[in-house]
Amino acid sequence: MAGQEHTVWRKASVIALASSFRAHAFVYPSTPVPFPRSDLGQFAARALARSWRRTVPPTPLKPEEISAITPLAISAGSAALLWRAINETDSSDAENLRAVYRYNAINAGVHEIHIADIFERMGANGVEPILFKGWGLARLYPDAGFRPYGDLDLWIRGQELEAAKKALPAGEHLYCVELHTSFYDQYERSFDQVMSCSQLVRLHDVDVRIPCAEDHLRFICMHFLFHGGWRPLWLCDVALMIESRAPDFDWDRCLSGKRKYADWIACVIGLAHQLIGADIAGIPVTRRAHNLPRWLAPAILRQWGEEMGMSFAEEVSFSIKRDLGRPLALPKHIKSHWRNPVQASVEMDAWLDDRWRMPLQAAAGLGRLSAIARRSAANILKS
Repeated sequence: MAGQEHTVWRKASVIALASSFRAHAFVYPSTPVPFPRSDLGQFAARALARSWRRTVPPTPLKPEEISAITPLAISAGSAALLWRAINETDSSDAENLRAVYRYNAINAGVHEIHIADIFERMGANGVEPILFKGWGLARLYPDAGFRPYGDLDLWIRGQELEAAKKALPAGEHLYCVELHTSFYDQYERSFDQVMSCSQLVRLHDVDVRIPCAEDHLRFICMHFLFHGGWRPLWLCDVALMIESRAPDFDWDRCLSGKRKYADWIACVIGLAHQLIGADIAGIPVTRRAHNLPRWLAPAILRQWGEEMGMSFAEEVSFSIKRDLGRPLALPKHIKSHWRNPVQASVEMDAWLDDRWRMPLQAAAGLGRLSAIARRSAANILKS
């Protein structure tokens, strides 16, 4: 009984501490950057190279270059990894990045409590979810504070959706959970296929189910592409999974399916190698990883120099309604939804080859116009 009371007290303390940190949100002052955006992506790649390893080489960046990418690192979730590379320096940037790491570490403890509780609740309601990303990746890092995450992504069977919703707590203890009954078609894996090779990992005396390493690597590569590769952290995940794979890692399982999608995965692995130094020795796609399309790495580096990816752009239908009286503001919102070459390529289900990407970007934009128009009309009529 004493042990149970101690556990309850510890959980309550962690949650209370996290709440106090949330009350002091990290707001980094917006200051002019003395470098072109095209350089910032290069700085981020150099700073985060091999940052997922237990021993991290010192950053080659100059202080002013670190200052230029610190706000980007904070907004993109890679602040703690950047802090690892500069934690020997005595600067305001290092202190700000260290504060984010501390926040991440506390949040990680809260998330673990939530995950254990959610899986316990799901099991009691006859639901068997599979946890993707998040904790399933953070557990691989030397310190959970190095890899922040927010939503808890659970893949469940379609017929268990209502039971899963009922299993989640309501009221004061709302958890940030996303329930999925399907993923990208290009993932080419059914729930039962992933479940058949999934693994159970113990967390706070609860079994948490995650995909096998092969299925998980395939998924995070797809996720990176479909979100335009805007977060350097996601490529660090890929690098870490490759370097920490077991000797019996089944590449046939990871790459099986259409040749085009296997090539997509090979390209992401190539980006991890070329941009941030992932060790790809002994993998079957080494040749492709060394020979990427000419536009691919520059497109990712340009995206890394931007503040946010398209995934965080405001819904156009809402901005149209708000900006009816401000027509000059509308182009900015539409531009924020313009797909970068990577995202346009996968949305249009194209090969990642050396052909010009602009037609694909235009097609991806046109393909969304009708849907945006319908939503915009509906929102305007509701106002």
